[in-house]
Amino acid sequence: MPNDCDTDQDARWFCLRSQPRRQNVAAAHLRSFGVEVFNPQLRHRKASRRGVIERTEPLFPNYLFARFDIAELHRRVRYAFGVSDFVRFSGQPSQITAAELDLLRAGWGPGESLSIEHKLEPGMHVRLSGRLFYGMEASVLCLLPARQRVKVLLDFLGGPKETEIAAADVVPIFSHPLAAM
Repeated sequence: MPNDCDTDQDARWFCLRSQPRRQNVAAAHLRSFGVEVFNPQLRHRKASRRGVIERTEPLFPNYLFARFDIAELHRRVRYAFGVSDFVRFSGQPSQITAAELDLLRAGWGPGESLSIEHKLEPGMHVRLSGRLFYGMEASVLCLLPARQRVKVLLDFLGGPKETEIAAADVVPIFSHPLAAM
């Protein structure tokens, strides 16, 4: 679906700050009046009490990128639902070059959501999910693919213990989901 901004020579990319946890609302509202938006998201697995869940989280929480003609749409973008303000430097809205944004968008492919695949390997530090071991950290000793289980070493009841756990209940520990790539 072509945007009005695609043919406009005055359209530039800007960084916007959204209201807390409302960047998807801001992106949808901006798109409703023809603004091109890039709102990068990461899909990854996360440990919870109910087991491993799939989460979609923003790459840049509370920030998104929008391409528009600032002379024409400044007020409409600034006061759009979910938008807090422009990111500013020296009082001026910050512009991002198309080349910089194209570099970032290239990693995301056609959509705004990038799925992070977690491959377990021996020696990897993991977090366990589910009821019994929720939140405990362990090290992978070996993979047991035939039984879809993982043998882990965890510090439990006063010392290191080996145990087997379902591979679906194990999530690698990374400081940031992109560190898995």
